[in-house]
Amino acid sequence: MIKKVFIFLFICWSVTAFCQETYYLEGTLGKSKIFMRVVVYNSDNETSLDIVYFYQNSLKDIKLDGKLKDNNFTFYFKPNDKVLEKFYLKKSVNNNFEGSWYDAADKQLPVNLKPVNFANYKSNLKIRFEDDKLNFIKAKFLEFKKVKTTTYNNKEFVWYSEKHCSSIFLRLGSNFSEKNKALINPVLEEIHIQNTLTQLNCSSSFEYSNGEGIQGETTITFLNSNLLGFQIAAFYDCGGAHPDGGTSGYLIDLNNGKDYELDEVIAFDKSVTTEKEGGFDKYSKYRNDFLAPKLLSVLNLEHHFTKPADEDNCDYTNVEYWDFPSWNYTEKGIEFTPYFPRVYRSCEEAFLVPFERLKKYKNPKFPYDFN
Repeated sequence: MIKKVFIFLFICWSVTAFCQETYYLEGTLGKSKIFMRVVVYNSDNETSLDIVYFYQNSLKDIKLDGKLKDNNFTFYFKPNDKVLEKFYLKKSVNNNFEGSWYDAADKQLPVNLKPVNFANYKSNLKIRFEDDKLNFIKAKFLEFKKVKTTTYNNKEFVWYSEKHCSSIFLRLGSNFSEKNKALINPVLEEIHIQNTLTQLNCSSSFEYSNGEGIQGETTITFLNSNLLGFQIAAFYDCGGAHPDGGTSGYLIDLNNGKDYELDEVIAFDKSVTTEKEGGFDKYSKYRNDFLAPKLLSVLNLEHHFTKPADEDNCDYTNVEYWDFPSWNYTEKGIEFTPYFPRVYRSCEEAFLVPFERLKKYKNPKFPYDFN
């Protein structure tokens, strides 16, 4: 026990003089069930707090500011300098938190919280939630319902929404084989769950979350007997200085459920690797040395980029913007979208390269022809 305490103190009092404690809590606010995460940062004799909580019936994060003195915590939600909520809580034995909650009219309700027993929220999901373990809990309470069906290439897709927010996403429909549905729909469900949690976690200390801080639209872009391609375009406004947005392309193998990365489809050099396989250094080197310059060369053959006279205009000739492009597998070829700094985000336009130009760059490990 002494050794464990010593190691803990050494970590907290290392060169960075930094220590972090995180409490995951569940309990009641009045008659309502709530969950809370409290992170305490201690650095150079200063203490700061990061607090978020949500009600079980809404699952939407409410982000709080806070203060700590001894074991007495004060949390408050104060948009536009008006206190709308305040917690006065005392941490007692076994990391229980007890106290009161007040609203803007000084209505008082008791608060009783204890550490979360995560064994009650086990899941078979492959999604990893190390960044915020409260997602284990939220995932347990998600509810999906069918909202519409559409067709693409004469195949049916069923679209589902989630009860607590506007997250809508697809599943394979009735005229796919039972094998395809059994294999692929769990993959699509996990993507839907991840997108839903991201939307529910979008919160701000400036206003209450309505679950609409992230708006997304999914578009099917490719389908044959082996592959399903789709793109998710999203707009983010989670209380930061500037809203943001972007697109993500997916290419799912209908035969095994694999979600291909760009470097598993296109290879501009034998050193091609993914970050997962080769580590970030090798992955980044390949992207910088081979993918960016060669992709730009191929794009120029199709789109004839020219350097703008005004540096404030979109410079698609700058190879640095093509290191980590977004991509989208379509019926006509692959669309590539450069990554610009936030101030030039409006420059992020998709440029199509037909399959015919890409055939010689197909990764030998990619099992399907470009067509």
